[in-house]
Amino acid sequence: MRDREFLLIFTSVILTLIFSNLSLFLKSLSSTPFATPEIKQAARQVKIEGFRKSEQDFWSKIKDIDFDRIPPKNATANLEKTPLPPKKSTKKPTAVKPKLTKPYRRFLFIGDSVMFDLGIQLQYTMKETYKIADTKIDYKVSSGLNRIDYYDWYARTKEIINDYQPDVVIVLFGGNDTQDITDYQGKSRVILTKEWQKAYQERVEKYAKLLNYSSVRKVYWVGQSNSNRSSYIKAFPIMNDIYKNASKVSRKIEFISTWDTFAEGGQFTPVVADKSGKRGYVKVNDGVHFTSHGAKIIGDLIVDKMAADKILKLPQVPQKKP
Repeated sequence: MRDREFLLIFTSVILTLIFSNLSLFLKSLSSTPFATPEIKQAARQVKIEGFRKSEQDFWSKIKDIDFDRIPPKNATANLEKTPLPPKKSTKKPTAVKPKLTKPYRRFLFIGDSVMFDLGIQLQYTMKETYKIADTKIDYKVSSGLNRIDYYDWYARTKEIINDYQPDVVIVLFGGNDTQDITDYQGKSRVILTKEWQKAYQERVEKYAKLLNYSSVRKVYWVGQSNSNRSSYIKAFPIMNDIYKNASKVSRKIEFISTWDTFAEGGQFTPVVADKSGKRGYVKVNDGVHFTSHGAKIIGDLIVDKMAADKILKLPQVPQKKP
């Protein structure tokens, strides 16, 4: 390997001498064993000042080269291919600002006369505990999603949402819907038959989609609670399933189950304790409407759910200066 590299260097030097200074080359060649008599004769005729000293310096430099330290060609190629380490950025990372959630300020309670009892309790609790006074109850006695011919909740809901612009809507229907229904084809369907369930589901889904495409930010659909009347005990679980399935049309709609709130072992319990441990009757004799005590229990259930979802937040108490 050394001989080949030395030969390459020597050849390069010779070619350099030939092209840069022919006289110097002849003079140098004449002193080697390879010189012919003709070359020696020609070299004698060439007079170069300081030639001998230049020749000695040249060959001395050649001898001083340490060929062991010359890196092989592959090593040079590897150095060229090795990527340089990335430069460290001197810029400081920009702190990500947390997204600010717009507070929920306006609350609308929609439903039948059962919602009236519940809405009064919700208004009281939200004002006392969370200092929220911008609430509105919109109810209609004997109404629901069954007899739209009697009261059109689709049209009324659009109207009240456009006028009041609520952030949150709480819905409670069903107490007056346990009756035969006329479907969209104009056919009468007997209560709780498959045809009735399909027709009622269409009504509920239509209402859920209306809420979904409205400006409302959050909807809580409250299910029916257990009852002491056999007709309601049979109908309400089926209707609750329809409400629950319809709420899945949008993430903004959430179903709140209350069926087991007034029950023990699946059976209706007329007397139930509230959060403070106070016991009382929860429904009036019709098996649908709440007493004030029952409304408080259901109201606390809804308020706690809104607090868990960060819809409601406790007001900050100003700190006293020392």
